[in-house]
Amino acid sequence: MIITDEAIILHSRKFSETSKILTVYSLQHGKMSLLAKGARNPKSKFGATLEALNHSSLTIYKKPQRDLHLLAKAETTVPLRRLAEDYDRLIIGLAIAELISVTQEPEEANAAIFHLLCSTLELLNRAIGNEYALLTAFQIQLSALMGFSPNFKLCFETGKEVVVSEIGEFIFSITDGSVMTPEIGQYREGFRFEPLVLEALQQIACCTLPETLEIRLAEQQKAQIHDFFAQYFGFHLDKRFQYRTQKLILQQ
Repeated sequence: MIITDEAIILHSRKFSETSKILTVYSLQHGKMSLLAKGARNPKSKFGATLEALNHSSLTIYKKPQRDLHLLAKAETTVPLRRLAEDYDRLIIGLAIAELISVTQEPEEANAAIFHLLCSTLELLNRAIGNEYALLTAFQIQLSALMGFSPNFKLCFETGKEVVVSEIGEFIFSITDGSVMTPEIGQYREGFRFEPLVLEALQQIACCTLPETLEIRLAEQQKAQIHDFFAQYFGFHLDKRFQYRTQKLILQQ
């Protein structure tokens, strides 16, 4: 069966002297593995359309009961050239692609997740700073679309709004997906947030994606946010969550 679908290239790896295997996330078919024959040839018909983070239209020979399909044609549909021109933007983009790759099951389409991915990469392509806040917003919105939205504002047990103070830590229940008021949290186990980190997450969770590019995060805040989402996704997906690309961000 021949199909044409819109997709983001998540990852590619060498398959032979001339070919590549791609991991893509598509609008109609979700995450797919594709064999691009001849893609490593300097005169390949694919050109630069198969680079990671490209937004492309793909024509695919899709075989039933197969995990690997054959790529026939690829055309860039939304140019995102600036992503590769800046190291910070590139690493954030690759972290977003890695997140989709490790959280999504093969060939389970989700149009809302696809459009979130596209919108985030398009914003990242135009960003000139504060890219980590955009990545944080992407993680919050992705978890919501997957059914385990984190609540940084209201205590799940009392229903009260959690007001950040400068003293002490705030406990977030990974299992319940919610922050706790200090009087509840003092008796519970959970992820411990520094006040400024929780305050930043409350702000980002209430912003639109473009607005997050106005939020600057300190390195200590980034490290704690990284640890939180690694634990949060790992628990709710019931698997060890190794977020390799994010570590590169924190090492800068």
